[in-house]
Parts: sequence; structure tokens; C-alpha cells
Amino acid sequence: MEVFIWIVISLLFIGSFIGVIVPVIPDALLLWIGFLLYQFALATTSLGWTFWVPMTLLTLLLIGADLLSNIYFVKKYGGDKWSMLAAVAGIILGPLVLGAFLGPLAIIVGPFLSVFLVELVRSNGAEKSLRIAFGTVLAFLGSAAAKIVIQLIMVIWFFFAI
Repeated sequence: MEVFIWIVISLLFIGSFIGVIVPVIPDALLLWIGFLLYQFALATTSLGWTFWVPMTLLTLLLIGADLLSNIYFVKKYGGDKWSMLAAVAGIILGPLVLGAFLGPLAIIVGPFLSVFLVELVRSNGAEKSLRIAFGTVLAFLGSAAAKIVIQLIMVIWFFFAI
């Protein structure tokens, strides 16, 4: 049974990394389910506050990475709240609409196209619309990189803590 639980924990951790590029998969939640599964099913002693407090702070940083990255890059490239809303819509709808044609690239192309079209309709011109759309792609890539690093820290910390 112990081996089965470790397999489930490993799959949860892997799923959390997949969640970085597939936004419908709750990356932080999967990590926490893995931590809690270990704590309540396998641990002989509590992980303690030196584990739980940093994991809570890192989780907040993990969640904030998306927001901070989007705000920074979209504003840097001239976008506003409409650009951010279009990017979120593109992240959700891109894989659904374009996924059959583009596969995993739909997660990048969806937000790019949605922001570009929204900005073009708002009469920002093709050049400015492209610049803002490019900013959303950078936001996604920057956020993904930050989340991968934070999640790696969390998983490594977990294995050192047990």
C-alpha cells in the first residue's frame, strides 16, 4: 500500500508541473494534496512548522506569479485591463478552440490571438496590437518559468523534510 501511495504522490507532483502549461489543472492544489497525502497516510511524525509555513508562503508566491507576470508584461507593452481579460479568455478558450489544430501550442496562440483581436478592434492599430499580444506571450512564458522554479523548490523541500 505504501508503494501505491508514493506512486499517487509522484503523479500528483507531475500533474502539478503539467498544470503550469495547462491552466485548468490546479498546480498548487495538486502539490498540497501530495503533501497532505504523505502527512496523513505515510508520515510517522509531523512535518512541522518549518515545512508548512514555507510551503504556504511559496504557494502564495506561486499563485501570485501568474498575476504579477501578467500585470507586469501586459502593462509594459501598452496593455490595460481589457488586454488582461482577453489573455485570460485566450488561455481558457485557446486550447478548446485551437487545441485540435495546434495541440499544446494553443495555450500560447490562444491568448496571443485574443489579445491581438481585442486590441485591434479597440482601434489600437496592428503594430500596437501585436506589441501588446507579444507582451501576453512573454507574461505566460515568464509566469511558467517562475512557477516551475517555485514548484521545484517546493518538491525538493518536501523530500528534504521527510
